[in-house]
Formats: sequence, structure tokens, C-alpha cells
Amino acid sequence: MSSASATSRSPSDLDKRLEEARASGLVELDLARADPARSGLGWEPADLEPLLALGTPAGPPSPLDLTTARDAVASYLAGHTVSMPPDHVFFAPSREVALQLAVDATCGDDGEVLVPSPALHDARLAPPHRAPHAYALVFGGAWALDRRSLVRALSSHPKAIAAGNPADPTGAILVHEDLEFLEKLCAERDIALVGDEGTLDTVSNEGVSVARATRCLSVHVSGLAGVCGLPGAGAEWVAVAGPPALVERATSRLRSLVRSAPPPSAAGIRALPALLARREKYLDALRARLAQNRAALATASLREAPWTLQWGRGGLWAVLQINDFIDSSQLCLDLLADRVAVRPGPPEGLPGAGFLVVSLVADPRAFATGLARLEARLRQPV
Repeated sequence: MSSASATSRSPSDLDKRLEEARASGLVELDLARADPARSGLGWEPADLEPLLALGTPAGPPSPLDLTTARDAVASYLAGHTVSMPPDHVFFAPSREVALQLAVDATCGDDGEVLVPSPALHDARLAPPHRAPHAYALVFGGAWALDRRSLVRALSSHPKAIAAGNPADPTGAILVHEDLEFLEKLCAERDIALVGDEGTLDTVSNEGVSVARATRCLSVHVSGLAGVCGLPGAGAEWVAVAGPPALVERATSRLRSLVRSAPPPSAAGIRALPALLARREKYLDALRARLAQNRAALATASLREAPWTLQWGRGGLWAVLQINDFIDSSQLCLDLLADRVAVRPGPPEGLPGAGFLVVSLVADPRAFATGLARLEARLRQPV
């Protein structure tokens, strides 16, 4: 195992090696991918049969299907104590497009957006054509918003503050006090609040949606990928809340933006109401899986495993702090020889040594076996 002084490898190199190992069937225990459908949490065919019977319409979604889908999203948000007019809901074919619509609608063509760090490098809350500034999340018993860091970052004069709620990979969430702080800050400085809330349903009752904000413009981004574990459904949404004048301006811009953006899946939009109505079976299984794997990590920590668990209160990932003399990128390459995949810390904004990121979505038996092999590697002499 190499020390932190070893030559570091770029995230793209590591990702390439991992994809090659997956394609060759050399990854037996994949703790580097949070895909519920690949981890035994997919929908049963019997659950999808009524939806498959709806058929697959050609072309863009019909106006009637869009209206029905907007009503279903408004009903879903009501479950998070959010009163959302259906005509404030817009659709996109993917999470990336939905986030881009949200940021473009709030920042205009060239406004800056603040994003959290650490954050999964492939899930940054700013579109690739922008150069975002970062504010910090900090660990103090649980990952949370660093308010001082956020205030300092305002010197860049952003048009929007983006927040993962929960954030990946830290699991940091927004609690009532955080939302009050952000709402006041954004209202005073005419800044929008954009929440990537696709896995909000993994959060305890402490968490709140950004769409509950009333004093500032807030944009909630979610969809069937996170809520129902169906990233291929092609039906993600953007919902706008806040003071009427600000909402009208943002929704007007969104109406213009969606006309030139890729359309959502017509089949996904048509199935969305029925999928949301059946979401709790999937979510119950997901929450149970996350709890079981978090318990495995906590139990390992109690028996003095060679890592410290750093987790927030939601999300699909966990951060492990290991010996800071260990090059986490090299360790991830070494683990591929053991047929185990985990993520190093650096691509996510964690230090280059001493941090790993693991998915909590894996099958519990595979997760436990993967942890055992990780522990064996970590206990080898450096």
C-alpha cells in the first residue's frame, strides 16, 4: 500500500480503471456506485405491470399528461409540508438537465452559483458551462452547513446558492435552523436558493425542503430517479416557490427555457402519478437497506476498525476517515485487485489522503464482505 507521498492519480484515470474492471467482470463487491436498481432494490415486475399497461406514447408528453403529472408532484410535495401550485412545476429528462434549468432560471446567462464542498464530482450543483464558487460543509458529529464559509463565499456576488439536501457524499441535510438562516440570507441579498433534493425521502423528520422558503426565491429539484429509484424513467422536475413577484419571474424564464431544452420522456410523464402513488414500498426497502449498512459501519467502528465513520443524516453515501498517511487513490486501485470498488476522497473535495467514500446502497452481505476486505488492506503494514 502506498503512502500519501506516492504519485497521485487523476479522478479520470481512476474512473477509467474502475470502468474497465467493471466491464471485465472483475468487480465483485461494488461500493462505488449508488444505483438501487443494480443493488436488488428495483421494482418487482408485478408492481410495474399496471404502469406498463399504460403504453409508451410517441413524441413529447401531451398537455393532459403534463397537467396530471404536475398535480402528482404537488401532492408529493404536500407530504413534505410544501404548498406547491401545480403550474409552478416543470419537467426535464434527467437530473442534469433539471439542475441546469434551475440554475439558468435563477442566475440568468452568466450569474454565479455557490456550491457545497465536499460534493460528488459527477453531481456538482452547477452546469458545466459555469465556473462555480464553493462553500464548505464541515463535520462535527455529523456533516452540516458551514455558515461562516458560506458568508465568506458571498464576496463572489452569486445569484444562487445551491444545496444538496441531502448532500452527496456527506449526507448533510438542511434542518429548520439552516433553512431559516439561508432564507434570511438569500432574501437580504436577492439570491435564489436551489435545492437538489432527489433523495430527500431518506432524511429523518429533522430535514426540510427548500420549497418551504417563503421570503426568498427557492427551487426544488427532484424526480423519479431519486424518489422511485428509476433514473431511466426520464421524468425529473423543477418546482419554484417564494415571493409571488420572484416566482413569476423565475417561472416565466423556465417556460422559455423548457421550450428549447430536451423534453422529458412521454412514457415517464404518463406513468409518474402511478409511480409516485406506489413509491413507499420502494422507499421503505431503501431506508431499511441504508440503515442496515450504516449499522454495519457503526458496529465496525465500535470494535476499532481502522476508520472513523463520518456520516450526515441522509443520502446514499458515507465518508470514512482512514490513516492520513495513506494515499486513498492508490488504495482504491489496490482494492480492485481484491475485487472491491470504493471511491477515493479527492474527486469529491475531500483531502487527497485519509478519506474514502462508500455507497450505502449495496446488498448488505456484499457491503459487509467489502468492508472486511477493506479492513484487511488497511491493516497491512504501510
